[in-house]
Amino acid sequence: MPKKVTTAEQSLESIMMNCRNALRGTVGGNEKNRDAVMGLVFLKFAGDKFNKRREAIKTQHGDVPAFLDKKAFYLSENVFYLNETSRWSYIVKNANANDIAVIIDTAMRDIEDGNPPLKGALPQNFYATLGTRPEQMKALIDEVNKIDETRFENGDLIGRVYEYFLQVFAIDSGTSNEKGEFYTPASIVQLIAELIEPYEGVVYDPCCGSSGMFVSSIKFV
Repeated sequence: MPKKVTTAEQSLESIMMNCRNALRGTVGGNEKNRDAVMGLVFLKFAGDKFNKRREAIKTQHGDVPAFLDKKAFYLSENVFYLNETSRWSYIVKNANANDIAVIIDTAMRDIEDGNPPLKGALPQNFYATLGTRPEQMKALIDEVNKIDETRFENGDLIGRVYEYFLQVFAIDSGTSNEKGEFYTPASIVQLIAELIEPYEGVVYDPCCGSSGMFVSSIKFV
């Protein structure tokens, strides 16, 4: 009998493959499906960072709403403030809802409205028009929820996810020189950092993207 793979044993790549499988049969096509996954990955990472900062505030000031909901306490640490319905925990809680696509679209809109630096960066009215069924969105949310820095210790975890979908989309679309041609694979980033050995001075990455060069340079500090 084949061994059953537990959640803890799943690789990051297998989880991302499950994300793709969850969206099979939708009318959006490869590019929209990729964007659907990446949008949820953003919400997951933003939610994780928000929760981490919220716990830090709670440790310092206690469980006091006046502090926990003070937007400046989050922005001062480069963390996006999220209202309750924009948090990943809320999306997971409502993953079975028939209007989950609308809930996600509303979260995207509210995050943009509450964080001016993100204006124009997040998809708007996207998920409700994607053509997915509620059970597909539930399956996708469940898989994205497994992508966690505590499970996959990687300084550039979101970069790895981004790289995976750029590569997959290039293969599926039959082209390697149109989508993502300026994204440097993690293996190349690591090699460059090893060759340069930035033990001192300032690391300057004019095309920082997901900041892979900066992350790979940390171990030389």
